[in-house]
Amino acid sequence: MLSLKNVDSYYGESRVIEDLSFDVPKGKIVGLIGRNGVGKSTTLKSIMGIVKTPKGEMIFDGENIIGKPVYERVKLGIGYVPQGRDIFPQMTVQENLELGLQPLGGKGKIPDYLFDLFPILPKFAKRRGGDLSGGQQQQLAIARALAADPKILILDEPTEGIQPSIIKDIGAAIKKINDWKGITVLLVEQYLDFVMENTDIVNVMEKGSIVFSSPTAEADAAEVQRLMTE
Repeated sequence: MLSLKNVDSYYGESRVIEDLSFDVPKGKIVGLIGRNGVGKSTTLKSIMGIVKTPKGEMIFDGENIIGKPVYERVKLGIGYVPQGRDIFPQMTVQENLELGLQPLGGKGKIPDYLFDLFPILPKFAKRRGGDLSGGQQQQLAIARALAADPKILILDEPTEGIQPSIIKDIGAAIKKINDWKGITVLLVEQYLDFVMENTDIVNVMEKGSIVFSSPTAEADAAEVQRLMTE
């Protein structure tokens, strides 16, 4: 589904990621974890075309997208929920969701399954996004990214600043997205338990490189934790 090969990423003139290669197989939930500052979020921004990637290949669904602008990547089927969620606080829940249809030219309707996935959405449809709790905003942000029926969903720190009960709901929702719709998921996290419980493959990043990759069911959580704290 998605394959990065020898990718470099830059903020301005500073190279943050060098020669990064890893794969996100179709239909899998893939976790990318590591300490702060190792390049996890930059990797996701590279995939979206938000930061400069002058070297390497980025193959998405059989096509090299490394030179394409953000909006073309979204139209090809990449849904993205950034760190901090970036919902529009003055707009209603319904209006935020309708923005998710923009990759389809603003046409179509919000998929009904999203209301089964996140029951708070119809309940709070007329409420402003800024009036929701952090966990509710995260659910809204995920639903908005799914509105255009992407092939892959990319999540940056989906558990950040969220109460434990909602973290479990978000984990369950990610699994349902994958199971119900076959959507591939790539998520960046620091919360190891969440990754071990909700992914098929776990990757550990250190200084812009993948230093460990394994099917999650076969990974030793203690070893992964050690790699994250060295």
